[in-house]
Amino acid sequence: MNEHKICFIICSNNDFYLTECFHYLANLRVPDEYIIETLVIPDAKSIAAGYNEGMRASDAKYKIYLHQDTFIINPDFLQHILDIFHADAEIGMIGMIGAEHLCWDGVMFHEKRIGNFHRLEKMIANGAQLDIEIIHDGYAQVEVVDGLMMITQYDIPWREDIINGWDFYDVSQCLEFRRAGYKIVVPGQQKAWYIHDCEIPSFWNYEAARKKTLAAYPDFFSPKKSFFYCNTDVIKSQHLPWGLMELGYEVRIDSGEAHVQDYDERSKDEFAERLKVHMCDYVISFNMSPEIAQACYEEGVPYIVWCYDSPLKELHGWFAAYPTNHIFAMDKEEIKRLESKKIPHLHYMHLAGNVTRMQGLIIEAGDEEKYGHEVAMVGSMYDKGNYEDLLPKEDNHIRREILSFVSEPVGDWRKDTIILDRLSDETVAYLANNYADAQKQFSMDNRLYYEALLARAIAHEERKLVLGELSKDHSVYLYTGSTKGIPEKVHVMGTVDPYVEAPKIFHLSKINLNITLRSIQTGIPQRVFDVMAVGGFMMSNYQRDLEELFVPDKEIVLFQSIEELKDKVNYYLRHENQRFKIAVAGYHKIKECYSFPKVLEKIISIVEKD
Repeated sequence: MNEHKICFIICSNNDFYLTECFHYLANLRVPDEYIIETLVIPDAKSIAAGYNEGMRASDAKYKIYLHQDTFIINPDFLQHILDIFHADAEIGMIGMIGAEHLCWDGVMFHEKRIGNFHRLEKMIANGAQLDIEIIHDGYAQVEVVDGLMMITQYDIPWREDIINGWDFYDVSQCLEFRRAGYKIVVPGQQKAWYIHDCEIPSFWNYEAARKKTLAAYPDFFSPKKSFFYCNTDVIKSQHLPWGLMELGYEVRIDSGEAHVQDYDERSKDEFAERLKVHMCDYVISFNMSPEIAQACYEEGVPYIVWCYDSPLKELHGWFAAYPTNHIFAMDKEEIKRLESKKIPHLHYMHLAGNVTRMQGLIIEAGDEEKYGHEVAMVGSMYDKGNYEDLLPKEDNHIRREILSFVSEPVGDWRKDTIILDRLSDETVAYLANNYADAQKQFSMDNRLYYEALLARAIAHEERKLVLGELSKDHSVYLYTGSTKGIPEKVHVMGTVDPYVEAPKIFHLSKINLNITLRSIQTGIPQRVFDVMAVGGFMMSNYQRDLEELFVPDKEIVLFQSIEELKDKVNYYLRHENQRFKIAVAGYHKIKECYSFPKVLEKIISIVEKD
């Protein structure tokens, strides 16, 4: 092995690029006592095979595996890499840009990267959202580097038995060096040392190469579990299975539909048969289905329940205490209420936003005019269900107490406002005796059940108040299937597709409203995450979790009274720049902390500990 020799190894199929590459190599300063060798492998059957051919043909200690379209522009490049290798004999490889942590799916750019490339600083200054940290001095250790240039001081064969194409050779070789105990580093670059003039990459065999790489390195990639995602007769979501797939899990979607608020033995048996066919590690759904819980208990399969609403009468059923359940409630107060139920695996977990899918939002011609409202809300008016039926016909103290229960909290969202536990025992007994229904099946406390039911009437009155007050001075649009109790000046637009139209409304409206159903005491409704995940400006009534998860007036705007709401709507409609800053900051908080993959990772980690 010649310790004073540096060899460039290039696989080439394009003479134009190769000539340009040689032009820059000719301008490099060669350190004293070193010689340069260049080996070109034309039309290699794979990049790993080509690099192996070059490695075996050269006795150089230092080998630079270089793309033909990578042009080295720093004339002192060779001295820089020698200085790094001489500083630490454990450094086996140098790259120009890499990831400190290799993502579980093997894709290096799915994690934050460090390094530099030509014009990167200018792109960032112009607002490009690139998760890349520029380092200017020294060098930083990474787990993987980009294959545009890989420089080694030790020879380890390239795995052409795994890599028979042009993808994941860099990941594979980095893992081989790490298996051998060598470090991989990226140098600090005040200005990028190279230009990578690459064309649009082809992903024709990318996924196949990725899966082969994961399978070949089980010591770096732990096997992923499989999930059986179940829609119910109440909630159908594409976001939850999407998030699991982003994490690389195998997800099978149930072709049937389980009941949430009822229990049917035949439906349970049908689900159990589908469960046996799919043979997954976990079953998961939004909200709890008693049929799924019973079938999972009988089959011994863990059932993950992510609560979408609060309170859930299903959590008060006999099936909620099964050891196969792993229940994640989105309201901390509900967890306190359930402490006496002896549910073995009960945890708090907020909901999430589907940032990745929303990044594909396409704003078409005419969308801004159609959806660019001053104030918008997508949601129900809770006008279904005749709450007046709960009232005694005669004017007595029970009737007045129920009316007071509904009217007193309207428009008061202060921190200490208490909605539940206000009905007298007499009134609760009256409601239970006269209006008993399916809640008895699940043993939910009568007080909680009827107060949660009346909370829907509070929501109706609050939404009517908010929309009515704002529509006096502003253009207010309501997207809903509701028909009753809507103020006259509000523009009623009907229901919208949650995956196509709703994101456009959230993104383009100047102000999106959230008015939380009062039975949710501390938690955050899905609407908030949906709006912020697409970069929409969110204005919500105060909820304790909103203050804990977000920075008020920096990432989200909160109000505690109708007067404060009106003042803030007026202010932010006049101050567009501040509104944009808050919307962007809220989007980044969802992306970095509360996206579906990130929250599901937390859930799965807790389940595995359970």
